[in-house]
Amino acid sequence: MKQRTTAATLGEPPDADTVIELRAVCRTFDAEPPVRALQDVDLTVRRGEHLSIVGPSGSGKSTLLNTLGLLDRPTSGSFWLDGVLTNVLGDLERAALRGSRIGFVFQSFHLLPYRTVEENVMLAEAYRAPRPGRGRGTRAERAREALARVGLGHRFGFLPGRLSGGERQRAAIARALMGDPALLLCDEPTGNLDSENTESVLALFDELQSQGMTLLVITHDDSVSRRATRRVRIRDGRLGQEST
Repeated sequence: MKQRTTAATLGEPPDADTVIELRAVCRTFDAEPPVRALQDVDLTVRRGEHLSIVGPSGSGKSTLLNTLGLLDRPTSGSFWLDGVLTNVLGDLERAALRGSRIGFVFQSFHLLPYRTVEENVMLAEAYRAPRPGRGRGTRAERAREALARVGLGHRFGFLPGRLSGGERQRAAIARALMGDPALLLCDEPTGNLDSENTESVLALFDELQSQGMTLLVITHDDSVSRRATRRVRIRDGRLGQEST
């Protein structure tokens, strides 16, 4: 008889200052032979921490990103996100948790070219269930506050095409911050930037961490990963701790 997955079967919850906790997480894809993309991954990320995960192509970074972003489910093990055991959630519950607790930043900025930077930031809430005190009437004001927070207060009304690469990534970060997420999950966030704009974005990450934001940056670039307060390396689906 198959055992039902419950909180009780997956252990005690982490403390309130833990944003991410993976316990013995594995992800195996059906193939011949089976592909073990993640192998017994243990990872704890504390609130306010800036963690980088570095590894080459094929190391398991994308699978780990999809797992952390609630886009894929572990084959085994447990994943707690901001106090919620994600293993026991249905698809709609996972989508709601992802929308409320995670802000995503990608290598590509994904800004609509014919919308102003404020409108692009406001789109973060277009498909998200409204939260108390955060109706449409305050959305434009909160978008401007998010842009000011990332240093783009002087770019209100601009279209993305008038921004530098670093400014476009800052606008994308402002969009990710709109919902006051527990976690900023960044996938190669400087991959399309030159060295000057890379430094600008990394300085912003330093500032956000100083404000209490939790950041997890997945990258193949050692120079980017070294800016974190802690980093781990992934290879063949396994994590190994490193000092910065």
